[in-house]
Amino acid sequence: MEAINSQIKGLENKLIGIKLFEQFHSKTKLPRSYLVYGSVAFYFLLVLLDAGGLGQILCNTIGFIFPSYLSLKALKTVNKSDDTDLLIYWVVYGFFNVIEFWSKSILGWIPFYFFFKTIFLAFIAIPQTGGAKVIYNKLISPISDKYILNHKNPISSTKITNELEDQLREKAAKASGFAK
Repeated sequence: MEAINSQIKGLENKLIGIKLFEQFHSKTKLPRSYLVYGSVAFYFLLVLLDAGGLGQILCNTIGFIFPSYLSLKALKTVNKSDDTDLLIYWVVYGFFNVIEFWSKSILGWIPFYFFFKTIFLAFIAIPQTGGAKVIYNKLISPISDKYILNHKNPISSTKITNELEDQLREKAAKASGFAK
């Protein structure tokens, strides 16, 4: 419980001085963080109800806009670990979108699908949860290692270069008439 209280106090301190939150606090005498928590709860309620397809739009906002913002910030940093984390996120997001595309007719029958999708996308998008890394390491990496990267038979770039060089010399010799 102390961890939650310290998180609330930390958020409250970050919101001090922001005009919108100051107005909320002065009019209601409630902590500024309540506006954040209330907005998040309202957001998830809209996604849950999915009135007029709004849930899908909001869900995609969580899954695309927030990580895009983080990616743009990461491009401006010297640290490469955030780049790797976001690259892992985009691989997981793409993998999920491909699966979702091919199973859309089934997913339409799942009640509150966009609510669950929003929770999942928030889990993989928020860096503190490490969700994208978990999905990548448990599901995608074993598949990519086995079928895409094929670590059992690594390709030597030197071997390829030498083979191409030999083929080019042979074709050049044939073209010039000096072939053996």
